[in-house]
Amino acid sequence: RVRLDDRPITLSAVRAKELKRGSVIMGDRVRLTGDLTGRTDTLARIVAVDDRSTVLRRSLEDVADTRGEKAIVANADVMCIVVALADPPARTGMIDRCLVAAYEAGLEPILCLTKSDLADPEELLAAYEPFGLSCVVTRFDEPASIEELRRLLQGRFTVLVGHSGVGKSTLINRLLPHADLRTQEISEYHRTGV
Repeated sequence: RVRLDDRPITLSAVRAKELKRGSVIMGDRVRLTGDLTGRTDTLARIVAVDDRSTVLRRSLEDVADTRGEKAIVANADVMCIVVALADPPARTGMIDRCLVAAYEAGLEPILCLTKSDLADPEELLAAYEPFGLSCVVTRFDEPASIEELRRLLQGRFTVLVGHSGVGKSTLINRLLPHADLRTQEISEYHRTGV
């Protein structure tokens, strides 16, 4: 899917044969040819990828017989690290890895702590205070806490990262009500989102 800059149209496009597999990633600014009307029965063709201002990469160490990294998002401004204070419990190792990835990619990290009605955020906030991060503590029954996050993300291309069940979809639904993402209770068995 490609969103045009000059018109409020989102259209379907395929990668030109000249471009290698994996050469176009989420967030890329591309050049198109072909049908740009956006009609559902048409396709445009991506013929070039512009230079990227930032690139977020994912390690491939957890993929069997694979080494290195894979570019997954281009031209983002912010990485919003979403962490539940409870249910599932906060995992500082994940926060640390995300901070390294954000700084390496040139993204501004923001720490978003969810479910503050279930646990006190002070210990976790104190642990990351030396980093000078923007931190937002949210409660879904307190709209003002979501508004602070909205203010920090307004007009910025943001990547949300976090474990299953921490509230990413719920946050997106609060920030973008038309997104209408499916959310469910935490699985009692797996202790993650369903």
